[in-house]
Amino acid sequence: MKLSTAYNRYKDKWWALPLVLPFMLYPITQYLSTYGTVDGFEIPFFYLNMALTTILTVIYGFKALPGIILCIFYRVYPDRGLEPALMSILHYFTSVAICCAGYYYFTGKRGRASFGRYNLTWQRIFWLVVVNATLFLNYFHAELYLGLFGMNPSMVYVSPFTTRTLINYQGMLVGNIIGLPMLYLVIRSIRTPAYTLKYLKKIRHQVANDLRLPELTCLVGSLAVLTILMIAPLSHSLPLMNSIYTLTLLLPLMIWGTLRLGHAAISIVWWVLLIVLCSHIQRFIPHDAYYTLHLAVATSCFSAFSITITLMAINISRQRVLNLKTQRLMYIDPVVHLPNLLALEADLKQNTVSVLCQLYMPDLELLGRNYGLLMQVQYKQQLARYLEPVLDKDELIYMSSGHDLVMRICPLHAEKRIAEIYSKAKDFRFIRDGVKLYPQIGCSYCIINYPVGHLYLLIGELRTLAEISLTTNLPVDLRKQSSRQVQNQVKTKVDMMNQLQRALELDRFVLMVQPIESKKGDCYHEVLLRMRGNNDELIFPNTFLPLANEFGMSSSIDLWVLHNTMKFMDETRHSRPNHRYAINLTPASICRTDMANHIERLMIKHGISPAQLVLEVTEADELTNNLQAEKTLDALQRLGCKIAIDDFGTGYASYARLKTMRADILKIDGSFIHNINSSEMDYKIVQSICELARIKNMTLVAEFVETEDIRTTLYRMGIDYVQGYLIGKPAPIESLPATAIPGLPDTAVG
Repeated sequence: MKLSTAYNRYKDKWWALPLVLPFMLYPITQYLSTYGTVDGFEIPFFYLNMALTTILTVIYGFKALPGIILCIFYRVYPDRGLEPALMSILHYFTSVAICCAGYYYFTGKRGRASFGRYNLTWQRIFWLVVVNATLFLNYFHAELYLGLFGMNPSMVYVSPFTTRTLINYQGMLVGNIIGLPMLYLVIRSIRTPAYTLKYLKKIRHQVANDLRLPELTCLVGSLAVLTILMIAPLSHSLPLMNSIYTLTLLLPLMIWGTLRLGHAAISIVWWVLLIVLCSHIQRFIPHDAYYTLHLAVATSCFSAFSITITLMAINISRQRVLNLKTQRLMYIDPVVHLPNLLALEADLKQNTVSVLCQLYMPDLELLGRNYGLLMQVQYKQQLARYLEPVLDKDELIYMSSGHDLVMRICPLHAEKRIAEIYSKAKDFRFIRDGVKLYPQIGCSYCIINYPVGHLYLLIGELRTLAEISLTTNLPVDLRKQSSRQVQNQVKTKVDMMNQLQRALELDRFVLMVQPIESKKGDCYHEVLLRMRGNNDELIFPNTFLPLANEFGMSSSIDLWVLHNTMKFMDETRHSRPNHRYAINLTPASICRTDMANHIERLMIKHGISPAQLVLEVTEADELTNNLQAEKTLDALQRLGCKIAIDDFGTGYASYARLKTMRADILKIDGSFIHNINSSEMDYKIVQSICELARIKNMTLVAEFVETEDIRTTLYRMGIDYVQGYLIGKPAPIESLPATAIPGLPDTAVG
């Protein structure tokens, strides 16, 4: 342990690794570099020494200079003397210093990052490869021209504008392109052994997910066979393979490998192939009159292939990383930063049997109005972190739509664990502005098997069951009988919602009318609505209207009734003149800011007089505190429409509302009328309503009149109009007689 600590403490000192590594690696790079004789001069086909000095300077900066200087002096001085050794040091130092200075000027400290980074690729190719090789070669020729290398026959200056110089330059380019990342890997692995594992993980992440062993074997085998045929002795039976043109076969194979393996793996493969090919370059280069030209073509292929493979590999790896990030983002809720339902669906595929547990917090909606959306987000995040200790390592909390969190639980001891999770969730306290908030939490769960169908419908059912849990204070199991009833109710609601949507789209509603008659014989009709079901049966409004209110479709239905009633009035204005109709409007319609304008446009379109319409609104709590409802009713009255309060007596604070109510007609609910002759209480209630309505000068209508005795009693009490089966049953609007019916007098409904 002490030795490891000392190593980590002193390894980057100038007298430690920066001094030792040049002496360790220079012989290796010298051995791996390939040289050949061209026109009587020895030149490199693959030169790694320059890459070694460059990468040492990139990693260690000025700390690497003592080691590089001593190493070059040690390698050159014994063979060539003092002056050539000093010139070599100056030669290496000048080119490396300029290229590294320019490189770090544009990249900064991030320039020390590992190779394969897309944002550093062009700076590295330009400064560390092209500029480095160009300066190195030009300084070399300048020193030859000045004779600074002494009287060595191989160091005599000749014109640099030859094929030999081109081969030399391309050999240095290839050595830098391939040598820099490989030597970086070696030095980083020596400096930090854990980097090797990191590099192996990088290879694993960059390899295509769908790569299989047969494809990998085929790729490696093809490269191996082609390389062996190229470097085999010239005496084999396939002389065509001993040709520089065979190099072109390497490129498609390497591109295939680049697409499938990524930058980290293909760099090692290409490094090994280049070392092997350059070491045996004489095997596939014909020794004829065009030998120098063949060498130039071969080194050109090496440099072009190296740049192509490097750029393609980095781009492919970058694209693969971006795709992985995109996939990860797809599975994370962008606001709460928890796994979403797509992640849940993917995790369910990995498990044959799972238990879904849903936590439902309806009070978050109210708290969000007071504290903002950020409070809801923070509450879910902190609750998720609070529950993490109860979950196993492979169990996660997922963000559902609305105010829900979903957990996937292992089925072993699931009920006991869910009870523990629910208990812990109820103990959670969220602190906001110094105030502890703990909204109610409902819990439901179910066991599911893979494959999972209709996951989103299942989560909706679990939310409904979690609402039951709010009252029972216990987790609710989807498998229990009571839960099945809730499931059936949910399915029934969804089916009815689909029927409502279909009825709106295909006009499957039916308009019915029921007469409302006065003692004098005046009559107008209330428009009633029916819906055709899937089997063309008539469905009554008490079945579908509550669901229409729940799903927010009641306003659309009201507009349909208004439009089709006025259309019928327009089409029958000659056969049924002066007919008046009472149309019901739901609270949702009355609370719309544009409802009065919409009704006015419909009347203008169909040529309907406002005096022909009585708009009935339910006396309910929804209108009690809604200023917009009052504005809408006032606007409709100013248009000339009569406003009727329907089902009066069943709503909230009915008598109190009579003080401020500005309606024209008051319809007494049938529950007070049915037993008016046998119940003294009902009689007194109706009598009191009549007395108060007279003070407001309102017309009175009684519903549910089924006998002559009830009608006689109501007329005696001063009721203006009666409605019920005694007067007439609902019938299709088209069945109204095509005769003129006198309109109501102004003292009645219009």
